Order: sequence, then structure tokens, then C-alpha cells
Amino acid sequence: MPRLKPATPRSKQQIDDALKLMRRARGLLREAGASKAAGRLHSAINSAEGARRHCERRPVVQNLAAWLSEAE
Repeated sequence: MPRLKPATPRSKQQIDDALKLMRRARGLLREAGASKAAGRLHSAINSAEGARRHCERRPVVQNLAAWLSEAE
């Protein structure tokens, strides 16, 4: 199994912020009657939720650049 790319301390918060914005945008699209676009955004939200679950099991490193240089 390949090594998991580590998360930074901010990774989970950044994903949560993106999810919040996408959910807000989906609601606005629904209000505007753009059901197809809202449906596509729903799929993107599902994908981002998967990324968040993946992030929870990734190792956390303080400095991603240092970790990448050690991996070489």
C-alpha cells in the first residue's frame, strides 16, 4: 500500500471551510432554480467529505516541505 501524503495542521480546517462554502453555494443555486448545477455541487461536496475522512487518518506533520525532502 502506498504511503499516505501527510496532512498539515490546517488541512482539516481548510477542508471544513471549503465544505461550508460549497454547502452555501448549493443552497443559493437551489434558490435560483439551477437544480443541475446544485446536483453537480452535491457530488463535489460528497467528494470533499471523503477528502475530510481521508485527512483524519493521514499522519500530521508540521512542515510538509521537510517531510517531502526526507522522503527522497
